[in-house]
Amino acid sequence: MRKLFAFLVVTILLFTTCFSLHAEEGKYTVGFSNVWVGNTYGIQGVNELEAFLVNNPQVKEYYIYNADNNVNKQISDIEDLIAKGVDMLILQPISAESVAAVVEEAYDAGIVVVNCTSPLAPATDSYHVSVVAKDYDFGYVGMKWLCEKIGGEGNVICLDGMPGLSSAVLRMEGANDALKEFPNVKIIASEYADWDYATAKPIVENMLASYDKIDAVWSSGGDMTRAAIEAWAESGRDWIPMMGEDCNGFLKLWKKYKDDGLSCIAVSLPTWLFAYGAELGLEILNGDYTGEKDVIVDIPSFTDDDVDKYVREDLSDSFWGQTRMTEEQIVSLYGDGKDGSQGISGAGADSDH
Repeated sequence: MRKLFAFLVVTILLFTTCFSLHAEEGKYTVGFSNVWVGNTYGIQGVNELEAFLVNNPQVKEYYIYNADNNVNKQISDIEDLIAKGVDMLILQPISAESVAAVVEEAYDAGIVVVNCTSPLAPATDSYHVSVVAKDYDFGYVGMKWLCEKIGGEGNVICLDGMPGLSSAVLRMEGANDALKEFPNVKIIASEYADWDYATAKPIVENMLASYDKIDAVWSSGGDMTRAAIEAWAESGRDWIPMMGEDCNGFLKLWKKYKDDGLSCIAVSLPTWLFAYGAELGLEILNGDYTGEKDVIVDIPSFTDDDVDKYVREDLSDSFWGQTRMTEEQIVSLYGDGKDGSQGISGAGADSDH
């Protein structure tokens, strides 16, 4: 028995030492399967992740794949990352049900699976850690603030995210639940605008042409509220309360028109969720992780009194305020009018690299 105990102790020590050396020598290969990089938020999310990985001494190499919102490509991307022998797979699933089988394949192959932003469960529990935000709260907090701001009565237009994506569904669910507390507030129009400025602008213009009485703008976030503010300014209508996120272009316009009567709330989904997932994944690989399997990140928000604290007039409209990048990285990516799309490595944030 004593010999067996001694053998087990030695084995554990050797195993621990191997993990430690593995970490110190930078032997980990990381793969990231992303849904889509079609707007400024998506670009910065990739930049945050790459900023974390590129100078991390534990990371030997990494691969970043963009599925362009195509389920078949995402499955193919994950299969390719498995074939490359990655130690960690970070993914944002387009559809949990569609990718469950290939995620289980990665998990069964011994790859540390890190899920981010959109939940995999209940489609599969074959992941090591999941990092998601309270998207329901995102929608609820913003809509409740708007309803209170207009005195519990009026017409709201909604700029939704992408059809079927869980974050968009949960945000709208939260908004609708907030409306139940204000029976005299009605949604008179709702359109998907992909969280994108260019897509949202003509949608808001059409809503302005169709409705004489609009009392508030609810937004699923992204860069859509910047488009709403521009359309409103061009229409000459009186300012109404609007919900947005912490996109710098939105913050600049909010600050510009605040003294003229524009009142807003910014409800923010941090752009660093992928990077945070990578951080937790490294802890798991090193045997150091002691947290929960399902990590839920709180959603911060701020209103008129705090916009001056977050806006960056020295950076482009494409920058997002909730960042963990260094000031040097931020200025390199978003200074001098740059939109961040060149990426940390220069390969392009939307490219497979």
